[in-house]
Amino acid sequence: MPEITSDNRNRHGDLINYGSNSGGVYPTFEANEKPSPPPGSQTNPLSLPSGSRYTGGGFAGGPPGLVGENNRRGGLWRSIGIPFVAGIVGALLVLMLFPWAFGVNPFDIISGRLSRGSSGSQRVETHQTVKVISPAGGAMSVAEIAKKITPSIVHIDTKRVQSSIFGFELGIQEGTGSGVIYDSNGYILTNHHVVGDATEIKVTLASGEELDGRKIGSDRDNDIAVVKVERSNLPALEIGDSDSLVVGELAVAVGSPFGFEQSVTSGIISALHRNVSVTVGTGDVIVLTDLIQTDAAINPGNSGGALCDSNAKLIGINTLIASQSGGSEGVGFAIPIKTAKRIADDIIAGRPDSHPHMGITGESVSEEIAKRYELPTKSGAYVTSVFPGGPADKAGIKQGDIIVGIDGRQIKSMDDLIAEIRRRNVGDTMMVEFYSGRERKSVRIKLEEKPRTID
Repeated sequence: MPEITSDNRNRHGDLINYGSNSGGVYPTFEANEKPSPPPGSQTNPLSLPSGSRYTGGGFAGGPPGLVGENNRRGGLWRSIGIPFVAGIVGALLVLMLFPWAFGVNPFDIISGRLSRGSSGSQRVETHQTVKVISPAGGAMSVAEIAKKITPSIVHIDTKRVQSSIFGFELGIQEGTGSGVIYDSNGYILTNHHVVGDATEIKVTLASGEELDGRKIGSDRDNDIAVVKVERSNLPALEIGDSDSLVVGELAVAVGSPFGFEQSVTSGIISALHRNVSVTVGTGDVIVLTDLIQTDAAINPGNSGGALCDSNAKLIGINTLIASQSGGSEGVGFAIPIKTAKRIADDIIAGRPDSHPHMGITGESVSEEIAKRYELPTKSGAYVTSVFPGGPADKAGIKQGDIIVGIDGRQIKSMDDLIAEIRRRNVGDTMMVEFYSGRERKSVRIKLEEKPRTID
């Protein structure tokens, strides 16, 4: 096929189009086509005159009178005009239809809105700005959140002296955990189980600087403690609202899992208002209530670290995990910042931690236990003992009663009862519904401060 150049013109000066890309039509004659003889010719209409050849505008080599002026004009139109017009129409169709096939407006090509990149591929210039955010719908990306959080997270190393029952020192037990800068004047928020009985505390800032820490107070029942370092102008983390959390929203955890400082993990809020029973080092069982559940990876060493929302605000203090392997299996828990803040503020202000109680111990009622002992309800909090002179005793609740409701809210277990009491303050009153034998009763109880002698 000839090369397309500016010199590819016929004797009439018309541009000859060879490319199908431009919609050109080749002026060729098919072998099985037979042109009609000129008017008045005696030639057999089914065969060409001997020595004649078809030029597209008439026959050459025959009598001169056979190719008149009218025939010449018609021949030129058929050989040049029709292919030329067809070529233009085809080119226009290709120009219009080909861009549409690739989702491009052909008028953008004509108007010059499409430009060509250095690689030769076409690109569409737009004026839209796209902001990449977390898949979970956060206001910032996880990278942006981490950048704001990490300066406020500290690493905590502790040492504990292990003693025998006779007071002899058996050795030093070391531990690690995390903490959150709660106040710029050096107050660090962490877990009670991280620093509760530590004899030595070292706090490492995000900058790498190591400082001596001093525990100024802790609350075992809520697993919250406050540590003080002698440093000011520290970057305190902004406090969020744990009451407004929604299941499914973004959650970002920062701490020192297995000693790896400033580790960031992300996930979602998996559930809210969880109550979890925990056996502490002394063998006692405590109930942590109203916990935030998350699938953001939390491992040993994350304790005391931050759980933050999509605005990089502190919504919880990471405290424990549910795991069969000892590592993260996607079920972690954090103490809501509303609870942690109330306790921390009391500790910093020198106020004694307050724990309302109703003066009973109990166990959860299950369907199996209810069936075995023919109880009047399949769920509730079974009263195993009543403290003499306590709120429940004063209200007439006795051993063997089953508490099934508080202020109209159903109580399905002992954990539910503890959670309801923890949500209230000393001096608050609540309406308690319970079974005494098979009789359902209700009574109003005023909560009192828990005596220090009661665990």
